[in-house]
Amino acid sequence: MPVETINPNGKANIVFLCEHASNHIPPEYDNLGLTDEQLKLHIAWDIGIAEVTRNIAEALDAPAVIANFSRLLIDANRALDQHGLIPSISDGHEITGNMNLKKADIDHRINRFYNPFHNKADQIIQEKSTYDHAPIIFNMHSFTPHMAGFDRPWHTGMLWNKDKRAANALIERFSSRGLIVGDNEPYSGQELNHTMNTHGTKHGFPHVNIEIRQDEINHQSGIEKWCGILIEDLKAIRELPEMRDTKHY
Repeated sequence: MPVETINPNGKANIVFLCEHASNHIPPEYDNLGLTDEQLKLHIAWDIGIAEVTRNIAEALDAPAVIANFSRLLIDANRALDQHGLIPSISDGHEITGNMNLKKADIDHRINRFYNPFHNKADQIIQEKSTYDHAPIIFNMHSFTPHMAGFDRPWHTGMLWNKDKRAANALIERFSSRGLIVGDNEPYSGQELNHTMNTHGTKHGFPHVNIEIRQDEINHQSGIEKWCGILIEDLKAIRELPEMRDTKHY
């Protein structure tokens, strides 16, 4: 199945979305021309974030929608007309299986992988929208410690576009722990935030894209550490008065 739903009947006013959780490519795609070792790299998935998302969804009694396909097949965090939807090169690696695709091939991937993820996310969020408390939507990602010769100093980053409620609350809490927190770093949510724009901004629900540096969560002790942090801090911010409303910008 291209999409996995964790704890679909969770009662918390929270929804987790994780579109880069897996590096899985079905056998018929022949690894898109890549080696098994290349598919272990960050180009194929967001390392560490799947286990974090599963753990905190269960702990907080919240649903999580998780993509079970590699971002190299199709990137669910891109609009359908956005560059990089189906990349032919990623961080210097040529993706030969994505070159010279016909429209029918692209449409097949959209219908097989992309649409099921977003349809399930929309279904879960619509169900939550009937509650008295607006759902808070957390988009879960991880990022590389180094990129283009630059050592990224942030332990975590909060990406946002128009609505900064959740980002502000988490920046304050994470910073108080001594963590280095990026505000629209290492990427800007005002430039790359399709999932949050689609499932948060459009409805006016509070939302944020949480990025965690991969060397923080590529080992079990780091995963446990971050699950503890997130469980405590997400519990705290979901009850803030400003999180109870819809459109807030």
